[in-house]
Amino acid sequence: MSRREWGATILIVALVFVVAGGFVLSFHSEPSATGRLHTALVAIGVGLIAVGVTGGVAGVWMLVARRT
Repeated sequence: MSRREWGATILIVALVFVVAGGFVLSFHSEPSATGRLHTALVAIGVGLIAVGVTGGVAGVWMLVARRT
């Protein structure tokens, strides 16, 4: 695989992580999400979004950066 293909793949996976994090965070307002469960939902959701954003930055860098 070329560098551009890897960058595009990383961008797609990063988008999936951000969407999954948003989906997990949508459950934190449920009445049954209290205490440790609420904390776990927030931690997992924020963690997924953080990994997605980091991967997205890496993917964009791989697509845009010049090879020397």
